[in-house]
Amino acid sequence: MINTKEKIVNLGLELIQTRGINGFSFADIAKVIDIKKASIHYYFPSKTDLIEAVLEKYSTNFFEALEQSTASTLKAKLEYYTSLYRMNLIEGRICLCSDLAMDTYNLNDSINNKVGDFFQKNISWLEKQFTEYKSSQKASEFFAGIQGAQLISRNQKRIDYFDEVITKSIDDLLLSVEK
Repeated sequence: MINTKEKIVNLGLELIQTRGINGFSFADIAKVIDIKKASIHYYFPSKTDLIEAVLEKYSTNFFEALEQSTASTLKAKLEYYTSLYRMNLIEGRICLCSDLAMDTYNLNDSINNKVGDFFQKNISWLEKQFTEYKSSQKASEFFAGIQGAQLISRNQKRIDYFDEVITKSIDDLLLSVEK
């Protein structure tokens, strides 16, 4: 059974990914979970504390999912990797760190550093995949493309846009590394 703290974190994750950090309050969480607002403050004295917990959970879950991949080819690895971002879009969400990055000036250094670490871990994972093809510089380009594609796809409410951009990016990348 999920305890109250986990319920708060899970709902916080959903709300940040769907509304952004300024699109909800502790009162919204309290109403959905059916607890008093003071109960939330018991676990998370501030919204920043909640965001830190949500970020930790999201990052851990993302990289655990990435490590569970059994893909063996570069194409399959990239398709699996991008599917982690696509799942958010299907649920009407966006990557938590993409959302937080858009609010950089509203967040403290600790959160911004953790968002930066998440992005760097993504790029490092991609570089590792591209190493045998001597194309590690393409990792940042590919990652930036994913970030942009999900933002536009979400704005236009078109998952097919994300699919088209990602498929083309993977195909182009594979062509470039095979040369």
